[in-house]
Amino acid sequence: MAKKLKFHRSPCNPILTPTQNWWETRLTCNAGVIRLGDRIHLFYTARGQDDVARIGYARLSGYDQVEERLPHPVLVPEDWFEQDGVEDPRVIPLDGQVRVIYAGKERDMARPCETAIDPQHLLKGHWAWSKHRLLLPTMVGFHNRNVAYFPRRIADRYVLLHRPMTLAEHVWLSYSYDLVHWYDHQELLTPRPGYWDDAKVGIAGPPLELDDCWLLIYHGVEARTWTYRLGYVLLDKEVPEHILERSEEPILEPEEEYERVGVAPNVVFSCGGFLDGRTLVLYYGAADQVLCVAWAEIPW
Repeated sequence: MAKKLKFHRSPCNPILTPTQNWWETRLTCNAGVIRLGDRIHLFYTARGQDDVARIGYARLSGYDQVEERLPHPVLVPEDWFEQDGVEDPRVIPLDGQVRVIYAGKERDMARPCETAIDPQHLLKGHWAWSKHRLLLPTMVGFHNRNVAYFPRRIADRYVLLHRPMTLAEHVWLSYSYDLVHWYDHQELLTPRPGYWDDAKVGIAGPPLELDDCWLLIYHGVEARTWTYRLGYVLLDKEVPEHILERSEEPILEPEEEYERVGVAPNVVFSCGGFLDGRTLVLYYGAADQVLCVAWAEIPW
């Protein structure tokens, strides 16, 4: 039977809001996250009056206390495939690097792109990113969003979650030996008629490893109201295309005013979180405008 999670919203919500900095005057939301040592590092989506998405950086002490927030973006468009913006970053520690997968915007097209940084450079604020690259160049002709690696290899293969938007907006899983050539593409997660996620689904952040399985948070959209909510699936640890459990009800949905009113009303949208012992800490964009955090004890 699917479990229910009771999330506690931070009393500091929203923890990031737009500022007078020219590149983040309209929205600051949808953040990837990594915890290094006793600090939490957020890479968040921002837009200013030019409507170009860029990625900003903030460092937290504790789950919700902003210790540092840079006045300039740390990731900006560099190549033709992202000329109109970089947004919705997912942050994955993999092979000794901090990898960031984000949506690169080019006109009306969104494609998964990747860059990486040495963790020591990140800690020193030395933003020496690797060259930006298209993650799935053979799929360059159509939208693909909500993309992340598993944080380690499984049976010596890298595993990728993504949502190629061809005929329907479902979550797919693919394998690779080298992070370049991808194969064995399999449909993993689909909308459910009559449920809160009947219109489309997409992953939140990268999967989180539990003792016996993987915990994957995802967003689902209800067709009738176009409300974005969050749910979960548990995936087999060695055969991740096998779903062990899926939430019947949403685990987080728009309730507070800052989640119901904004650029896009009635939206909670996560790009990542982490486990602190048995506590799941989840960062999420609210109403496509501000960034929030909530946490819950997990039962697995």
